[in-house]
Amino acid sequence: MRNDVLQMVFALPVLVLGAGCEELLPKFFGLGVPVLLTSVLFLAARAGLPAAVLLAVAAGATEDALSALTPMTSVSYFLLAAAVVRWSGAPRGVAALAYAGYQLWLAVWVGGVNVFSRILLALPIGLLTACAVAGVLAWAVRKAAIDELG
Repeated sequence: MRNDVLQMVFALPVLVLGAGCEELLPKFFGLGVPVLLTSVLFLAARAGLPAAVLLAVAAGATEDALSALTPMTSVSYFLLAAAVVRWSGAPRGVAALAYAGYQLWLAVWVGGVNVFSRILLALPIGLLTACAVAGVLAWAVRKAAIDELG
C-alpha cells in the first residue's frame, strides 16, 4: 500500500510536466505530442491498480481541458488504454499504436476530423513519443527509487 502512495505522489509531477510538454512542444500538422497518454501507459504497466486508475483519470481530464474536448472523452480512452496495457502481454506494442487509436477515438466522438491522414501521421509521432517518454520515465523511476520499497 505504501508503494501505491509513492507511485501516486510520483505521478503528480509527471502529470504537470506532461501537460506542460503537450502545450509547449510544437504541433505537427495539427497533431500534438502525446506525452500524457504515453505517461499513463508507462505507469499503468508498472504501478498498482489504484495509482494507474488515478493517473489515467487525472491525465485524461487534463487532456480534455488542454484540448477543449467534451469532458470524459480522453478520460474514457486513457482508462481503456491503461486497462489494455495492464492486461495484455505487449505493453510496448500497445504504446506504439495507442496514439493512432486515440485519433480514431476522437474521430468517433468529436466528428469533423480527417481521420485517415491523422492516423498516418499519428503512428510515427506516437512511436517516437513512446520511446522518449519511456526512457525519461524509466530514468526518473530509478532515480526516485519508487520500486525499492516492496
